[in-house]
Amino acid sequence: MSDPHWLGYDPNDSGREPIPDQDPRIRVVGTARLPAGAVRSIVSTPGYAFEPSAPARPPKELAAFLPEHAGWLAGAGYDSRITGARYPGRFHLAPATDRVCFDTVDPAIVDGSHPRQ
Repeated sequence: MSDPHWLGYDPNDSGREPIPDQDPRIRVVGTARLPAGAVRSIVSTPGYAFEPSAPARPPKELAAFLPEHAGWLAGAGYDSRITGARYPGRFHLAPATDRVCFDTVDPAIVDGSHPRQ
């Protein structure tokens, strides 16, 4: 991957509470460029059922790094493959730009979740 831009934060923390959230759910959102052709390879994999789907509500700090008219695709099968169904996550892929945009809550490393090229 190259050109990564991401941030993590507690979406339930308004910054006004005197005591930090005792059980924060950290949202990690970001984008990166994958190697040339990687996205086309992923979206052509049978079983992922990719469909047009734009990233929802990217934080304003990341909006400038998401190309307009990228032709984003997402698939529930791919999301499950990456998350291992252990945490919420949505992964949008743009074949024309080889970019990935991810939006997860409390992500964790899941054995076997790395897509093969």
